[in-house]
Amino acid sequence: MERSRKFIKDIFIYAIGNLGSKLITFLLVPLYTYFIAPDDFGYYDIALNISFLGIGVLSFQLRDGVFRFLLDNEDDRIRKDIISFTCRFLLRSTLVAFAIGLVCLFFFEIRFLPWIVALTIVFMFYEIYIQVIRGLGKNVYFVYIGILTSFLTILFSCLFIIALDCGVLGIFYANILSRVLSMGIIECKLKILKKYFRYDFSDPQINREMIKYSLPLLPNALCWWLLGSSNRLFIDHYLGLESNGIYAVAMKFASILETFSLIIYQAWQETAIKQYGSQDKNSFFSSVLYAQMYAFSAFVILVIFVIKWNYGWLVDENFQASAQYLFPMGISVIFFSLTSFFDMGYQCSKETARNLPGVILATVLNLLFNYLLIQRWAIWGIVASSILTYLFLFLYRLVDSRRFFRVKIPYGGLIPLVGCLVAGIIYYSITSIYFQVAFVFILMFFLWLVMPGYIKKQLKVMVLSKLLKK
Repeated sequence: MERSRKFIKDIFIYAIGNLGSKLITFLLVPLYTYFIAPDDFGYYDIALNISFLGIGVLSFQLRDGVFRFLLDNEDDRIRKDIISFTCRFLLRSTLVAFAIGLVCLFFFEIRFLPWIVALTIVFMFYEIYIQVIRGLGKNVYFVYIGILTSFLTILFSCLFIIALDCGVLGIFYANILSRVLSMGIIECKLKILKKYFRYDFSDPQINREMIKYSLPLLPNALCWWLLGSSNRLFIDHYLGLESNGIYAVAMKFASILETFSLIIYQAWQETAIKQYGSQDKNSFFSSVLYAQMYAFSAFVILVIFVIKWNYGWLVDENFQASAQYLFPMGISVIFFSLTSFFDMGYQCSKETARNLPGVILATVLNLLFNYLLIQRWAIWGIVASSILTYLFLFLYRLVDSRRFFRVKIPYGGLIPLVGCLVAGIIYYSITSIYFQVAFVFILMFFLWLVMPGYIKKQLKVMVLSKLLKK
């Protein structure tokens, strides 16, 4: 009971930290779509996703390794070595990034190349810095930095895009400055580098273990990047930048759902690592997965309809066509979330290399589906490809994870999936907003009635405890 309560408490904590940034992303969509042309916004979306690829390659996925090893070790000497090694590695990666940027500058004509390089480097430091904060157990400051970054992003976006009319470059400026300032402000408060960073401090054994853990995650990250970002490249090649802009707007809203998935993942990451050695891990892991299926499906249905009902004023008329893709994107995120649940088996056992076969197979399938379906169904083909790919990976990991833990999903686990099917019929078949509201309310009430009692009990306990504290 206590560990379940801790898990739900962690979800609330990570929700505050993550939802702030995604709320800003949500609020910035009208700004971007009104002041930036679809082809420019499509180009920025591609540049952003290439930056995400660069982060993984340059950092060797140390963002996952540094969190995992800091969480396992509370000794200050070991923590100094972990953080010192990570910082030294990042400094060298920065030099590599500058070198690659200079080579590209001389041989290729790439719009905003210096800013793409700068964005990649800043994002790399920021992503690892917040994982250090998590690994040190400073979850409150993880929340603070998320909120602070979000506030600064919207402030600088308004400054550069509206006041100074910088166009799409204003998005680069805002994202870079907001993260640099956020890290500076939090560092002044926590003094992590002052306490833990020593350039000449090194333990070869810890360094080797971190590389052994993180290195297999690099091809894994490349495959995940292809799964998430190759869609844009296919759309750009076959349909053009304008279609990519339409797709990017829909993805901005789908990212709200991905954020909720990330919140569950981060909370589950801490809980799973600490409970992996418990005797009843199989039953506990099964109950968490069952609860996640209900809670996340209900959340997806509710959020998608709320977005649809407000789409007319949230998005410029040039991007209104993107609304039709929201619901299947939500289904794709559900399977992605369920797939991420089983990722903990590889992390808890530190057998990250075993994760590769399934991800590689899913990536190959995704590229094949993208190639075949986009030529027949355009953007719909890309969305269908994502659903099929994550469904395959979910089923693969469900079987493969038995070497780490065994989960049992009762037949009641099909109810939330049926609920999603009913919601899809409502989304596309009923045009009246009033009827949609009524049907969605009935569906939410039904899902609440059939939800397992222990899930409702935990939610009630958490809500009441928060209200009583106030």
